[in-house]
Amino acid sequence: MIRLLSTDFDGTLAGGHPADVSACVPSLARELKAAVNAGALWAVNTGRPLDAALDGIQKLGAPVTPHYILTSERHVYKPDGQGGWHDYGDWNALCREHHDLLFRESGEFFSRIEKLVERHEGVAFQQTVDGVPGGLVASTEEGLDELMLELDALPDRPEDFHYQRSNIYLRFCHRRYDKGSALAELSRLLDMPTSGILAIGDHQNDLSMLFGNVAAMVACPANAHESVKETVRKAGGHVSSLDAGEGTAEAIHLYRTGKLKPRSS
Repeated sequence: MIRLLSTDFDGTLAGGHPADVSACVPSLARELKAAVNAGALWAVNTGRPLDAALDGIQKLGAPVTPHYILTSERHVYKPDGQGGWHDYGDWNALCREHHDLLFRESGEFFSRIEKLVERHEGVAFQQTVDGVPGGLVASTEEGLDELMLELDALPDRPEDFHYQRSNIYLRFCHRRYDKGSALAELSRLLDMPTSGILAIGDHQNDLSMLFGNVAAMVACPANAHESVKETVRKAGGHVSSLDAGEGTAEAIHLYRTGKLKPRSS
């Protein structure tokens, strides 16, 4: 029943923070293996860049290897046949082009964000690449909540300027690119019907793949953000009472065995 499985990583397969990655829990190991053995393709859909995603996957030690990796909430990769990963189709090239153009045109707006950050203790810019900050990191979720209210109110925001939020992290991006659009591109490349896709995530940056429009089967673990739980419920999906990997395993099992069905069924 599951033809394509799209799972977030932190908080969904492993613990809720990159430092919490540990071995794959037994129930998740069983379900991932059973789903793949039944013909499902597995895509890790994460906010991590590729190197960090590969590091996390290695530490997780799942009994099967992902067929695809979707990174930074926008890039789509597939194995290169030589132990590495490369762009799948022209999506990544277009994505990079759009982001480069957007960020080049957003210099004045970044200056306003910089002044905003200076007024919020415990908030700092993340790593800067080619002169452009990747996003923000805060010491607490509440601190980032407060900053975001002011960020959303800043004037003259470029039309395509957006961000993805996950816990204490906020990453700047082009509004057209998120986990949902990346998953939709992967499903297009695979000619995969929405009815065969299961998406599982736990935080705000997962919302775009959990509305029911790019995956007819959706779920989240018990540790999911309340906005995620609400979205999954509205889409007719499964909100587990189990955390992280165990909750994800439960969802895979229920859909894999037909105890839960796609909303359109």
